[in-house]
Amino acid sequence: MATDTEVDTDAFDEISLTNQVVLLGVAELQRRGETPVQTHVLRRVCRTQLEGVDVGVIGTLTEADVMRSLYRLEDEGFVEEIETEGTSPTGKGRPAYALDVDPEIVEEGVADELLEPTD
Repeated sequence: MATDTEVDTDAFDEISLTNQVVLLGVAELQRRGETPVQTHVLRRVCRTQLEGVDVGVIGTLTEADVMRSLYRLEDEGFVEEIETEGTSPTGKGRPAYALDVDPEIVEEGVADELLEPTD
């Protein structure tokens, strides 16, 4: 994984809260050594993270939302798609994703309300 520690934290202002939640999920899994990660696993992690913060504007996070976010985050250079050997039930490849920036940069750049637990 080629991480880019030179990412400008202003770049986070350009991505939605949903995309930031997904990015935080990838960062958390990266810290745990659980990347590359597939979308269904990432969705569970993101939903768990959302339970601890007060971010009503995001609502329910679907697997399609996670996929769209990953595509956008890949375009922006935050994550990279990693080909895996497994296939889906339809016989297609299962893409997985890994962080392409340092996890600390993610925490510094995302919206504060995503990091502050509710009381």
